[in-house]
Amino acid sequence: MHRLLALLAVPAVLASAVTVTACAGGDRSEPEPPTGATTLVLRLSELPGLLPPGGVAAVAPRHSLFGDGRLISAASGSTGGWPQLRVDTVSTEDLRELFRTAAALPGGPGTAAADGPVVQVVVGAPGGQRSVTLARDDAAATRLRADLARHSGGTPAPYEPPAVAIVATPADPAEPARPWPLPTLTGEPLAGTSAGSTCHVLRGAELDAARRAIEPTDGDARWSSAGRVWQVAARPLLPDETGCADL
Repeated sequence: MHRLLALLAVPAVLASAVTVTACAGGDRSEPEPPTGATTLVLRLSELPGLLPPGGVAAVAPRHSLFGDGRLISAASGSTGGWPQLRVDTVSTEDLRELFRTAAALPGGPGTAAADGPVVQVVVGAPGGQRSVTLARDDAAATRLRADLARHSGGTPAPYEPPAVAIVATPADPAEPARPWPLPTLTGEPLAGTSAGSTCHVLRGAELDAARRAIEPTDGDARWSSAGRVWQVAARPLLPDETGCADL
């Protein structure tokens, strides 16, 4: 009798084990977003087919979502040479959903056609970041862009960066130029799409001086510094960025 009861119990034990395994497998198929105020969950950048002077380093991301729920976005309709960013708060549930949507994006760095406008998405994960580049009209990119925009449509709150990278690109020396208000525009040489440009980071009083000079312009102003003429782009550093190497 005891042997019969033991044999009858085997299927129940196996069923329980299968259920636990299935649940564990379900957990693995639903990745969890990283956490932390300076930890990137996802970043979406919209890049034109023809990049501006300074390349990718000069383009502020459209949306950056962090592990504490902050969503920092380029404010729509902003004018002038100084980028206007806003910060919103995303709930834990919505953050998890946005992360999983981004993590499921197909393709990789070379998916989009060359020389066309693209959406570049960087997804954070414990094992390292994953970057995906998609055509701007790709359905998955459009859906994620719309989801992020929906969370940045409330009462605007400005994002005040603690530091700003100034990306400087040599311009035609014959063009009219304003004197740069700080000692120099030469900085750290950049590479990739930003090759030929330099970068240096401003904080505190220097940041304020640069903002007062650049903000009233249309972004196409030329500046004279160190005997040369430059075009500059102000790129606010985001919570996961500390310097030019992060751009």
